[in-house]
Amino acid sequence: MAEEPKVVVFCCNWSVDPGLRLSIMPSETRKDPFTTIVTMCCGRVDPELILEAFSNGAWGVMVAGCPPEECSHDGNYKTRRRVLMLKNALGEFNIEPERLALEWFSTGEAEKLRKTATEFSEMIAQMGPIKNNKDTRKEL
Repeated sequence: MAEEPKVVVFCCNWSVDPGLRLSIMPSETRKDPFTTIVTMCCGRVDPELILEAFSNGAWGVMVAGCPPEECSHDGNYKTRRRVLMLKNALGEFNIEPERLALEWFSTGEAEKLRKTATEFSEMIAQMGPIKNNKDTRKEL
């Protein structure tokens, strides 16, 4: 049996998480192909957290936040800059930049988040695990 992809989604509490929780509750048997970590704001997702997710075996990481025009904390502007910077640096760690994604979701778009995160997970599964993962973990 092939190894299951490990995808982490950092999800802003203010945009989609309440809806995501509600949409998960009725069908507890459903298994999403990703792990959701709730943050108070996507701006609180430090690049070190993303690198730590990769160093702990994640094949891909997605940051989900409020659309720029809907964020009342300006975290999405910080996140956009950080993700762009980090994508440029990932090659130094033998990690393809496509393994890091940033997406915007409005309040109540939990199903859109699930669909987008599932599609991202499927893309990551096709890419397979990070090559030289043991070496990558040491470098991080």
